[in-house]
Amino acid sequence: MNQYVVVGRADCMYCSKAVGLIRDNGGVVNYYSLNDSKWILDLFKKADIRTVPQVWTIGGDYIGGYQELEKHIEGD
Repeated sequence: MNQYVVVGRADCMYCSKAVGLIRDNGGVVNYYSLNDSKWILDLFKKADIRTVPQVWTIGGDYIGGYQELEKHIEGD
């Protein structure tokens, strides 16, 4: 079973789609919202990350955004 970390926003359609895509393919999602987590928002600002969703595997591998997640899952 694949496990992922997804960071997104409440008003982001692609964030919801990313979570759904992972779950539809039997994966587990740890979701963090920039709306609810000031420390993650601060990290994103310091790293100059401006888009969501941002997706990582639990092992720490960076996947990217929604389109990269689609490619990653198709390759599994």
